[in-house]
Amino acid sequence: MAEPTTKKQSAFPTDITFLHIEDMPNLREQMASDLRSLGVTGRILEGPSCREALIVCEKEHPDFIICDWNLPDGTGLQILKKLRSTLKYKKTPIVMCTTMDDIQNLLAAVSSGANDYIVKPWTKEELQKKIQLTWSLFLSR
Repeated sequence: MAEPTTKKQSAFPTDITFLHIEDMPNLREQMASDLRSLGVTGRILEGPSCREALIVCEKEHPDFIICDWNLPDGTGLQILKKLRSTLKYKKTPIVMCTTMDDIQNLLAAVSSGANDYIVKPWTKEELQKKIQLTWSLFLSR
């Protein structure tokens, strides 16, 4: 994957393209609202299903992906594995965001290439910390 040209020195990315993969409209709205209130000025794209999320990835090339686990046509874990199998998304920051708080799910996500894991409902502070840590590690590569 080509590194985003809009990287800032800040550990929190504000001017990059986010993709939020989530089937629940109210949670997509909440995520967009939280990202904007954290200072994100870049694009915030949405993918309400696996199929639509993969189309967005192909057309828009997001710099950071936040992905739900349970989707109407598959799982976030399937999307994660598919994206990690491509050169373009091998190192893209991907954070799973789900109600599934079982340690086995966390381990499955991390072993499949997730950079971090957020349990719903999230707080804005937790979201900020997870994104900031993930982005800082991405920048240090």
